[in-house]
Amino acid sequence: MRAPIALLVSCLLALPGKASAQDWPRKGLTLVAPFTAGGITDLLTRIMADELGKSLGQPAVVENRAGAGGAVGLNYVLSQPADGYALAMGGNGPSAIVPSLNPNVNYGPRNFEAIAFVAALPSMLVVHPSVPGKTLLEFAAYAKARGPKVSCASHGEGSFNHLACVQFNKITGSAMTHVPYKGAAAVNADLLTGRVQAYFAVLPTVLAFIRNGQLRALATGDEERVASLPDVPTLKEAGVSGIVIGSWNALYVKAGTPAPIVARLRAETEKILRRPDVIARIAATDAVTKAVTAERLGQMTAEEYEAYGRVAREGNIKLN
Repeated sequence: MRAPIALLVSCLLALPGKASAQDWPRKGLTLVAPFTAGGITDLLTRIMADELGKSLGQPAVVENRAGAGGAVGLNYVLSQPADGYALAMGGNGPSAIVPSLNPNVNYGPRNFEAIAFVAALPSMLVVHPSVPGKTLLEFAAYAKARGPKVSCASHGEGSFNHLACVQFNKITGSAMTHVPYKGAAAVNADLLTGRVQAYFAVLPTVLAFIRNGQLRALATGDEERVASLPDVPTLKEAGVSGIVIGSWNALYVKAGTPAPIVARLRAETEKILRRPDVIARIAATDAVTKAVTAERLGQMTAEEYEAYGRVAREGNIKLN
């Protein structure tokens, strides 16, 4: 009789955990955007919060926790219980670049579980219209001649656009001054008035300004021209090769979140991101949806973390 009793006891002990996983979520979710409101990361976070809330039957709210190139927001998620109720809208900047370059950032890809690749963000080098030069090479000559008097804005230390500024200086012989901000909205406020001159932007946050003449687009950082601005050349086409720029947004939860909850979140977000109406909502921001599995997202995050780490070591680049 001892074996059946022991089996019964073990089954009873297992029931609460099983029930809690089945009953999840029992309360609302928080999606953390690691940049300020108004930027593309914020917009995509709000789309996913809206859709996840409807899909899971619980409210999902967005919290903007900006700073340190996105590290503030991701650290906040790591400070929460590993129960799936706090998600981070990470990306190559806060999830791979910042932790690989900044020794003071004490997290990396291993600290998160990948949930869903949300969208790729086309990049664009834009300048204030007062800047001389209609082409990329003319701007490069201007920036080289003016040195640190020309400023290059970014989303913060270690962001992808910060590294783009660094690479542009190195390849063209310029010495632009890096000016970090907490997000696209803050950059645009100064860029539109000419307080800063250049910006490697994610296209959705500047497209309207380009179209109405408030900003001038010089080149796209993608391998191909973007459909919304087909006349703007790539950096390589415009005469500057070797600058690697890319940006994307993806959802993560804290490592250690129970596997059934991770699986539920992955399944729900996969369904959401396959829906034509959601694809249209994301496309309306000029971001680009791509079929990337959660497993591949995890691998990609780790690969970029290692790659940027090598770049940092080889170039003796450190962030504080």
